[in-house]
Amino acid sequence: SPDYADNTKFADEWLPAQAGTDAALAMAMGHVILKENFVDRRVEFFENYVSTYTDFPFLVTLETREDGVTVPAKFLTAANLAEHAQVPDASFKTALLNRETGEVVVPNGSLGYRYNAEDEGKWNLDLQGVKPALSILDLPTGAERAVEIQMPAFDEPSGRGKIITRGVPTITVEGKTVTTVFDLMLAQYGIGRPGLPGTWAAGFEDAETQYTPAWQEAITSVPAEAVIRTAREFAQNSIDSGGRTMIIMGAGICQWYHGDTTYRAILALLMMCGAEGRNGGGWAHYVG
Repeated sequence: SPDYADNTKFADEWLPAQAGTDAALAMAMGHVILKENFVDRRVEFFENYVSTYTDFPFLVTLETREDGVTVPAKFLTAANLAEHAQVPDASFKTALLNRETGEVVVPNGSLGYRYNAEDEGKWNLDLQGVKPALSILDLPTGAERAVEIQMPAFDEPSGRGKIITRGVPTITVEGKTVTTVFDLMLAQYGIGRPGLPGTWAAGFEDAETQYTPAWQEAITSVPAEAVIRTAREFAQNSIDSGGRTMIIMGAGICQWYHGDTTYRAILALLMMCGAEGRNGGGWAHYVG
């Protein structure tokens, strides 16, 4: 809570973000968690969770518009794959890559398995031994090429949007250029990797690049050092406890424009750290 209330005295750490700036705080925490636990090192507990229970490994097509700009487009689905195109509800069955073989896989559990009799019994998340590639860079052959994409950012005080340009690793699948949701997330959060073009955060202290701890400080008033410390403790607690990290919040964010997007930025922290759906962890919401 941004206001000094009765409950504040019980907190070990109080991060008094200015009202309405929760998304900036959450994005900066996500920046730290992704950088330190998915790029600088690979935490197996987190990777196993996001590979099974989130859309991080799913493939997204990239589209080059008439003006020459490349942007993320739709998910690659079974309907785009000759081998799977005739299965029921193919347009609603998303695809990923087998990390060990590079093979395109259409796993159980996506929306296309829910509403037809032929797929009865496949409404589950059993990967059947497949280890998904979180990033195109995880494939045995690596990426075919890095592609610069453009994405919107709305971090100006005026609310005006601007364009950021960052690179993602890609391969071609049946004539379509694809990357993963995870690769797009790293691009969105400004976390660079060797060989990828674009404008990236120079470090946590880079106040000019979106979603760093230093960047959020001017927006939320929360010190960058406090955000870094809290994000690290958030992730480490999840590792130590097996995902028993919980976020409790009420309806305050609902009162702000684009509150749903703010919620997603906060929920993403739980998914990154394998906490959603755990006893003692996850999303605890009260009020409307």
